[in-house]
Amino acid sequence: MSLRNITIILILLANILFSCSKNTDEKPDVVINIEVSKNGYNPNHIEVKRGQVVLFRIKALDEGIGDDYSQSVYGHCFYILPPYDVMVQNIKKGETKQVKVKMVYPGKVLFTCPYCSGIFPTKGELIIK
Repeated sequence: MSLRNITIILILLANILFSCSKNTDEKPDVVINIEVSKNGYNPNHIEVKRGQVVLFRIKALDEGIGDDYSQSVYGHCFYILPPYDVMVQNIKKGETKQVKVKMVYPGKVLFTCPYCSGIFPTKGELIIK
């Protein structure tokens, strides 16, 4: 294989990877409001379509692991596990944070709050059809 062919293949692969960006500045196709508390996420089962840009709006209903804001972690977080690997951290009680994600990988992906998932039932399931 020539150097030219290798270069073309690498450029094509890079284009594919960058076109499948998880975080995006695109306008959302759907907005999903999620509430998180020590009792878990509501909703904890979410279905979206592959290719959609989803705006997740996460509101904390309680203090989560604590309200000592001098610590590096507090409150709740929202973490979509790989292949997305997207996290919104330190959501205070009463606060809403958001993140936009382009749903490029089909299948079932878990979301959780790593801060308190070992203590409270803060886990959910994201289905990308």
